[in-house]
Amino acid sequence: MKKILIKKNFVWTPVLIIVILGIVLRILFTGYFGVRENYDNFWGTTTYTHDTGDHIQYIKFVARNLSLPEVNKGLEYPQQPLYYIITGLSYRLLQNFFNSSDDIFKILIWYSCFFSILSLLFMFLMARKITDSRWLQFFVVGIFAFTPSFVFHSIMISNDPMLTLLSAGAFYFLISYTKSEKSKDIFLSTIFSALASLTKISSGFIFFIIIGFLIYKYGKNKKTEILNIIFAVFLIGFICFGAGLWRAYMPSTNQFRFVESYSWAHQRVYPETFSYLFTFNLSDLLQEAQSHVFGNEKVARTWPTFLYGSSIFGEYEYNNVTSFFPYMRLLMQVILILGLCLPVGLVANFFFIKKWEDTDYIFITAIIINFFMLTLFLFKYSAVCNSDFRYLNSVFIPITIFSGLGLSRIFNKFKGLKSIIPVLCILFISLEFIWVALRIAVKAFAKI
Repeated sequence: MKKILIKKNFVWTPVLIIVILGIVLRILFTGYFGVRENYDNFWGTTTYTHDTGDHIQYIKFVARNLSLPEVNKGLEYPQQPLYYIITGLSYRLLQNFFNSSDDIFKILIWYSCFFSILSLLFMFLMARKITDSRWLQFFVVGIFAFTPSFVFHSIMISNDPMLTLLSAGAFYFLISYTKSEKSKDIFLSTIFSALASLTKISSGFIFFIIIGFLIYKYGKNKKTEILNIIFAVFLIGFICFGAGLWRAYMPSTNQFRFVESYSWAHQRVYPETFSYLFTFNLSDLLQEAQSHVFGNEKVARTWPTFLYGSSIFGEYEYNNVTSFFPYMRLLMQVILILGLCLPVGLVANFFFIKKWEDTDYIFITAIIINFFMLTLFLFKYSAVCNSDFRYLNSVFIPITIFSGLGLSRIFNKFKGLKSIIPVLCILFISLEFIWVALRIAVKAFAKI
């Protein structure tokens, strides 16, 4: 018993430090970037959020009318309502204490910070479930704690942070079930998945993964209990999808509207072309050191380039920051080089898995489905902003862990890399932490 306790303290202390630092960064980032004097024009190069005015419009509609708007009357109105019901009712309650809408949103912005922190905690718990490797736990939790695009979720007035949390919970309890086979874990996974689908209907694919895994388990041991669980999960999924379809239906046109998006001319991309889908312009990305929607066309108009850049720094423009502090640009370039370990690990994992486990099948199935859905969405609404990494927020945790496992299997395969890869990975997350800390400092002292 004494050895076990000593081992746990030795293993988990560094990872807990990462979690604590990640929480502190999110609180500071929200305090400096999320809490603002005015939310009517919450857009620009230093807001790190998307379509805020339209999300605020939805929240205020629910608060004012205690009902949901028609899906064709606003840009965000087709979205599933759970986030807007929670924030709308909170807004209505807070009106009893505050006269200013801006003062209310100074409080509501902390909801996103709270969701982002809980997502980080699920990543920490997931790392404990998946691996005993010290550096791998440190690395995957560090990515989620310090990568700027993940930290930005803490200041988004949007349903994205809540979706990331609920999807993380769904995958955590599903992975727990693969190891414990306790029915409470699969039902908790189903509940989180149900809430995620009521936040964004695109996350409904998690239901199919849960059901598919349960069918696989039933095929192996034919337990009646599993069959009953499949029926219960299917029933919950049917109710949630039914609610989603009812929400999206427009009687006036006899059509369904799940999203309000366009192929804007000034953001037009061509996903039907080979060059758009498969060209990775690393040199141009490093020269720009950002993936701005309206930036260098060789970055914004090639999907792998833009997807990779936005996975680290979002789809924003940083020229004002790098002009003030030029070393930030160099730091971003180094981070983009080191960050290539993630796609390399993701791809390599396919080739170096000796024995596929349940968790491997679950993660890769989720990643492939979400990528496929994003590809279809991009073909229908061919715009740069629709190719952003944030559209994969349902599988942030599976992508991160699957990539980390791939890197671990690379250095187990090639012994000469055993000391190099962990050092580069830890350097990567350390530089990400420094970048976010510097970004907060620039905002605090230079107001940029």
